[in-house]
Amino acid sequence: MGTNIVLIFLVLIIISLLCYPKIQSWIDYYKEKRAIEFKQKTGLDLSSLYRLSAPKPYLENLILKPAVFYFDENNLYRIKPNEPLFKYPLSTIIEARRTMITINNRRVWKIIIDNAGQQLIYKLRAYKNFSLFLDKVRENPNAIVDNRYIWGIFE
Repeated sequence: MGTNIVLIFLVLIIISLLCYPKIQSWIDYYKEKRAIEFKQKTGLDLSSLYRLSAPKPYLENLILKPAVFYFDENNLYRIKPNEPLFKYPLSTIIEARRTMITINNRRVWKIIIDNAGQQLIYKLRAYKNFSLFLDKVRENPNAIVDNRYIWGIFE
């Protein structure tokens, strides 16, 4: 019984190694297709942007269609289906604060933007590029930015 399981496992490994080029070509095709669709919808190059907000669960994406945040060297972008693209210069961000809420082990952050005298508040879950975003916001001397890590070890 144990040898059959080992043989089946080895056969699956061999098959996956033989099919690797085909699987990789499918992955590359879907990445290119996604980048082309993103460019058509927003006019932005996906490869030059960093995703800021963490992905939502699949069912939440289907039902609620939440906003997704991206950033580059100079701007923060808010992209939501069936709504126009909102672009805010990083210099207009006046505050980036940690909240006490975590969802699926991701901290929720509050970002306050000064948009022509009106304050816009967005809350989003941190994603893998969030430290880079905080560094960009810190370049503005008037911005208030929390540290991502509490005492240097905990998020």
